Amino acid sequence: MQSNKTLTTQVYDLDWNRHVTSRTYERFCYAARMDLIAQLGYPIKKMLAEGMKWVPQKYQIRFLSQQFQDANLDVKTKLFQDNHGVCHFMQMVLDQNFKPVCEIKSTAILVESNHKLIQFSSDQGTDPELLLRENLQIRPFHPSTQSLTHEMYIPFSDMNCFWNLSGEAIWKFFEEGRFLFFQKVIDLEFIQRIDTTTFFMGGDIEILELPEPGSSIHLSSWIDSIDKIRFYFRQDITDGNGKIFASMRDEQLFVGLSTSRPKRVPVEFIERTKAYIRPMEDELTMKYASKSAV
Repeated sequence: MQSNKTLTTQVYDLDWNRHVTSRTYERFCYAARMDLIAQLGYPIKKMLAEGMKWVPQKYQIRFLSQQFQDANLDVKTKLFQDNHGVCHFMQMVLDQNFKPVCEIKSTAILVESNHKLIQFSSDQGTDPELLLRENLQIRPFHPSTQSLTHEMYIPFSDMNCFWNLSGEAIWKFFEEGRFLFFQKVIDLEFIQRIDTTTFFMGGDIEILELPEPGSSIHLSSWIDSIDKIRFYFRQDITDGNGKIFASMRDEQLFVGLSTSRPKRVPVEFIERTKAYIRPMEDELTMKYASKSAV
């Protein structure tokens, strides 16, 4: 089953780089998913009246083209539900010239008040393109890795109409962790000095369990690997006992501040972050560091 929805970005959708935020795309795609679920006989009014919950699970994300305010974007959505009741969505966001802007593959479940998963009666097709990889390639925390960890409170204001957290709320915590890491380890003055910033190109998110609004979480961040012109950033959301709620691995592209073009990892970046790089990647990391210094 598939649908199309057109939405327009606003000035409040812009981030500190003056581009549309990643969470805006998730918000647009979430709206399109709900439209499609409504077509299957489950409009939001019915879901809320019967105490159902929408629970996000996994994401695979790719950002393809930067956007600004007043952009009219088409969200094309395909849906397939497997035999376990898991909804698989394939969504492509296009600009008015039909140029791909963002691609989000995701899974979620619709759960009745008695905790039973809802299986739609309609046939949504069996397109294998819609199925996420079983292994999202989010490697577990390496015991000898040093991470930067912050304790964070989950505001009740992040609770959505289902009285739980949306996928966008989880994205926000990971975004905050990214900023906290860069603020602590790589400050703005350093970025200007090495004439290098990074762009968020996409990543994988796996939500094992949604933390409760009003609770506290631990957000741990480290670098999974560095590869020529990009690095892979890892984050875990856990409780105080180390139980994992959600994990993310995102791709960051090194870009010259003065040129806005991709560039090799600066050796200064590796020196500044080496305490937080996964140890098993050290040999590969130093190889690229030596090349970038030539």
